[in-house]
Amino acid sequence: MVSGSEFLAQALMAHGASAVCGYDASDRITFWNERYLAFFPEVAPFLRVGTPFLETLEPFLALQHPQASAQERADAARNAIHRHAHEEGPFQYQRPDGRWLELRMFPQPDGARFKIWSDVSAQKAPGAEGSLLQGLMAVANVGLIVHDTAGVLRYVNSRFFSEHFMGLIQRVPAIERRGAQQGGYWKKFEDIFGGDEVYEQLCLSTARGPVQAPLTMRARTGRFYRVQEQAWDAGGTAGVWTDVTELIQREDALRAAHRELSLLNRKLIDLSETDALTGLPNRRRFNTAMQSAQAVVDSGSQASVAIIDLDFFKSINDRFGHDTGDVALVEVARRLRALVPGQVPIARLGGEEFGLVFEAMPLVEAHACVEAVRQAFSDHPFVTGSQAMPLTVSIGIAPLTTTRDTSASLKEADMALLKAKARGRDCVVLAGRNLAGGPDSGTGGAFGTGGVTAAEASLSMDAFAEEIDLGAAGLRDKYAPATEHPAFALANWEKAVRDGTTLDHYWGWVEYQISASLQAPDTE
Repeated sequence: MVSGSEFLAQALMAHGASAVCGYDASDRITFWNERYLAFFPEVAPFLRVGTPFLETLEPFLALQHPQASAQERADAARNAIHRHAHEEGPFQYQRPDGRWLELRMFPQPDGARFKIWSDVSAQKAPGAEGSLLQGLMAVANVGLIVHDTAGVLRYVNSRFFSEHFMGLIQRVPAIERRGAQQGGYWKKFEDIFGGDEVYEQLCLSTARGPVQAPLTMRARTGRFYRVQEQAWDAGGTAGVWTDVTELIQREDALRAAHRELSLLNRKLIDLSETDALTGLPNRRRFNTAMQSAQAVVDSGSQASVAIIDLDFFKSINDRFGHDTGDVALVEVARRLRALVPGQVPIARLGGEEFGLVFEAMPLVEAHACVEAVRQAFSDHPFVTGSQAMPLTVSIGIAPLTTTRDTSASLKEADMALLKAKARGRDCVVLAGRNLAGGPDSGTGGAFGTGGVTAAEASLSMDAFAEEIDLGAAGLRDKYAPATEHPAFALANWEKAVRDGTTLDHYWGWVEYQISASLQAPDTE
């Protein structure tokens, strides 16, 4: 007598339109029909009664996903076994040859089950145009899900989803119907996108209809997918899924390269604006600081510039060598950093000359700052090995004004520095005129412009009181009483006129030349 299960198996095997295969409670094959071999020729060489389900699954996955890695196939096999044991379908998927198959599974009371596959290609894409679309979807790296106005699934390129997410999906998303709200529909793809921030926000959406803007989401495989939905057929929804991982990776690589290039450019700029020996800004960055300070002055605030020069620095190089001279310059930079307020730019302008820019600071405070610097250098000699030697500085300081540019202000500070050298060094000279508008008090006439206060002007008067009324003859008698100093030669004056040098600057140069010639035995 034939049992109910045997009778069912014989009936199914005679079913010519569909492929049929049966499995016992241990997932071993018990029967199949000829249509099964036509649908799945890859298993024909080793198919026999008792073949484990897994042995038929492995060649199937290799054919369906030839580019998949061994790990991806192992994940896909694990998920397929889960579906084999727990789900019934129907599931539709596309074979590599373009055919669409629908699978249904029927569990039996004794733990056995059988599967029926039907060819539904004609239903999925009828007609010539449908066949073309079917073929294109079989090879294109694009996923397509289409629901009609009633929310019923009309088309899905399941091959794309199987190929891309076979290692993730244990249960096939129930997308046969799409509800009105976006969030409810997208929650069905938790196995694919769970954990992605954009996806989690999409699942909370109560909006209706297609997602309005394209979204890029990261799948749990680590790959990125761009999903774009739009209205279809007067109320339906068509969703296109595209793997954009390579594009994202290229964009990330470009951003990383841009960051690296920006950092490199910043380093190159820093190198071009930094003194290699002392690590201080160089003249290029100093000029930028001067422009910034000038802008502050033009807007109504105060600023000034100071030039610092080491006294008799040549003697250090001559006595101890240039290596020791370099050590001295590094020590000067260290001291300046310690003595000058942090907001004041410090720069090495070249050789033994340094510059300070006092932005948005009253001239009186700037003068007090450089005087403190001078005093600190005067009180602390430079020590090299067992030797200590004086390391004093001469400083010229000038205010920035609205009536001249930064180069003119810098020249004023430079001429004030020459005055400091002429007065015996180790002193600060403030550029300016006396309040009565008399002869030069040591600079190129900075006072009377830029809102210089009486208190600031008095600093200049105190510094040069002894020479306020000295003219050419007085300077000559003071510095070279025994003979006519060559600095007063007519040729020098004529050259100054040709160069456009002002009378004030010319007298500063004269003073410096006279003083330098009288220094003995060391000269700079």
